[in-house]
Amino acid sequence: VTIMLKKSIMPGASHGIGHQLGPLGVGHGETSCILLPSVMKWNASANGEKQDKLKSIMWSETTVAEVLKKRGLTPERSDAGDALDAIFRELSMPRTLKEKGIGRDKFQALAANSIKDPCCKYNPIPVEREEQVLEILEMCAGD
Repeated sequence: VTIMLKKSIMPGASHGIGHQLGPLGVGHGETSCILLPSVMKWNASANGEKQDKLKSIMWSETTVAEVLKKRGLTPERSDAGDALDAIFRELSMPRTLKEKGIGRDKFQALAANSIKDPCCKYNPIPVEREEQVLEILEMCAGD
């Protein structure tokens, strides 16, 4: 986090919601794989230009581009969230809450706790209401 603060890169909703999944047995890296692609899509209206740059960088890397193509993506019909999703799937990382045994019965408590996490306030679109968290969790539900 210190490095992020020095570079003015603040963790956002992926981290804030992810912190709530840890006590439910989901590892930190796994929470990023599950949440980050959806959070990026959710944030696209606020930071789409930055996401487009990231997508371009990913497509410019030969090995990454091969994975993205293998997963059925094209530069024209994908966004940065799609690209991360494909990479995480290629690495056999979990991509849904369902894969980690987290059902909708946990969503309300996750939402209530997430909005208390400071990381959610630093999200490109500040996450301050439970409904916002629930929307993101639905994107990650997996069914």
